Amino acid sequence: MDAGLAVVFAAVVAALGGIAVAIIQMRNLAEENRTDHAIVQKRLDTVIDMVGKTSAKLTSHLDWHINTSTKEPSKDPKVKQVATRKKK
Repeated sequence: MDAGLAVVFAAVVAALGGIAVAIIQMRNLAEENRTDHAIVQKRLDTVIDMVGKTSAKLTSHLDWHINTSTKEPSKDPKVKQVATRKKK
């Protein structure tokens, strides 16, 4: 076999081997990517639920402030009195 032909043959074998390895890795990466996306989606769903609950609590609390803003502050000793900062 000629030396030039041997080099061409080696290059073809290396190229085919490289393509085969790339295809195998792409399959594994695609599967790993789907798994990672599923994990992230579950975590996002949890965060969305937490934000929804917090939003409902905040809305309820703000409604309470609006409804009690015309009343005198509570004198109940069990209620924690919060100091307010004076505006300058």
